[in-house]
Amino acid sequence: MKKILIHVFSVFMILSLVSFSFGQDQERKLFNAVSISPGIGFEYFKRTINWDDDQYTSEIKSRLFTFGTEVELQRGVFVRAFLGFSSTEYESMVFRELPVSVQLNVGYINGYVLGADVKKSIVQSEDLKVDAFGQFFFCSGGKKEWEIPGLPVEGTVEGRPTWMRATIGPVFTYTGFDVLYPYLYLNFNKFWGKFNMDQTIQDLTGREEKKILGEGSFGISLGFTFKLTESLSLRSEATFIPYKDGTDSGIMVKAMYTLY
Repeated sequence: MKKILIHVFSVFMILSLVSFSFGQDQERKLFNAVSISPGIGFEYFKRTINWDDDQYTSEIKSRLFTFGTEVELQRGVFVRAFLGFSSTEYESMVFRELPVSVQLNVGYINGYVLGADVKKSIVQSEDLKVDAFGQFFFCSGGKKEWEIPGLPVEGTVEGRPTWMRATIGPVFTYTGFDVLYPYLYLNFNKFWGKFNMDQTIQDLTGREEKKILGEGSFGISLGFTFKLTESLSLRSEATFIPYKDGTDSGIMVKAMYTLY
């Protein structure tokens, strides 16, 4: 996993450096990209998940810091790849198939994220633009080990979580203002993953894997893009995911700089 992150980060750095040199001399472009836009982002979300074949539900909370590069391959077609760091809290999950039952209450577990998104323009009029947008996130949590309290002998458990998120749908953007572009993103929103738990108590060992699935599969995102300058833009977004017993939510902020 670390090798993959190093390789992807190297690609981002090369794209940024190459695109900067291209901006100095348009006639020396090595490929026909319309623009390249590196950027940074922050996201926080709360998601209700079910586990043990939908018998139980609990919440996870995650904070994401991402670094990425968006390439406009041709007019109206954007592709972005990104990597970053995650910090995720899994509340109240219970592992009952181990030698000793364990309930998660260990705070945030750090990890890494990789992903990509694609946007394609469908319709554009004087004041309205419609795009198709899809995004995929993969998060690999680091191993976290802690001691089991209340045992007469030493015992430890080790957790290793992963989760994924995929969204796809239309984006409706109002373009009637000069520098502010509000938008609405209606999306299919799928969240899934697993949590592996290993337990060791002297000679006793056990392993349990829980598959998790997000409650709700339809998201509504409201946001805006604000162009600070011709090259620098700021995007902010709030997402709501309704489900049978409530609504999950999240926020995202991203800054991007277009090199050419």
